[in-house]
Amino acid sequence: MSSRSSFMSTIPELTGPNYTLWASKSKSWLQSQGIAYVLHILKPGEIQIIRSSSPAPTAPAAPARTTGGTTGAAAAPGAAASDDEGSDAGSPSPHFIAAASSSVADWEKDNDKAMGVIKLCVAQAIGVKIENITTARVMWDTLKNLYGTPGAAEIFQNFKRAMNVEIPRNAHPGQAIDLIKMYLTRISDAGANTEIPMYLQYMIVINKLPPDIYAYIIARITQDDVDDFEHETLDSLRTHVVNTWEARGGKKSQSANATRTMAIKRKGKPPVFEEQQQQRLERQRPRTWQLARPWKTCR
Repeated sequence: MSSRSSFMSTIPELTGPNYTLWASKSKSWLQSQGIAYVLHILKPGEIQIIRSSSPAPTAPAAPARTTGGTTGAAAAPGAAASDDEGSDAGSPSPHFIAAASSSVADWEKDNDKAMGVIKLCVAQAIGVKIENITTARVMWDTLKNLYGTPGAAEIFQNFKRAMNVEIPRNAHPGQAIDLIKMYLTRISDAGANTEIPMYLQYMIVINKLPPDIYAYIIARITQDDVDDFEHETLDSLRTHVVNTWEARGGKKSQSANATRTMAIKRKGKPPVFEEQQQQRLERQRPRTWQLARPWKTCR
């Protein structure tokens, strides 16, 4: 029970601008509990009607259950019939997507768990908007439609975070490059008008490289044309940077060198406490003789 509560504490409260982080954390928790399938699978026995001229998509099968109900991926007969009818006519026809035959009780139980997690991890004002929704799938899609597309403020925040990342000189550069890539990817995925050209992403990362790695990477990159960058990825740049860093032996941090220096053992046998006391008494003995001499003279 404590482990579940600790996992739940890692899910931030959905306030709107943080939807990307919230969705990732929430779905990961649902997957860890084995109930994330209710976000994409219809209730057993439910049929969804989609009007489209394209072939009808196949509904994913629900995970097998060991308790009660009939398991399997058998679709309703109406789904196959609709495919045959739709293939004969060239005009758009309704497609029927039938859920796989499975245990209704198991699905409803997992659906209630998923809805409870979602409602517990959203702000009160957002919870009002999904209060009357009865399935986790519709609830998840509703939140995605409302907050899945980031606004100008979130795009700017992601750009600012990417610019504030520093690639360390004395540590492995891979983690910092991955962090920059994450923020730039969020900006590019926000919409068609926010896509960042790959050559610009390259320049952002290269500008943050340490001087010794920067000189090698910039000499290699400037040999390519701008159009060639469209076939590259930040992963390939990350590989070049890491290889260069490792080829130079990797810069050790000063703390590591200091620890190694302090760990040097002194030669010989360490002095014993009694020997130190004896040496101290010998140093103090002449001073005692000088102080006692005048007393003897006066006597």
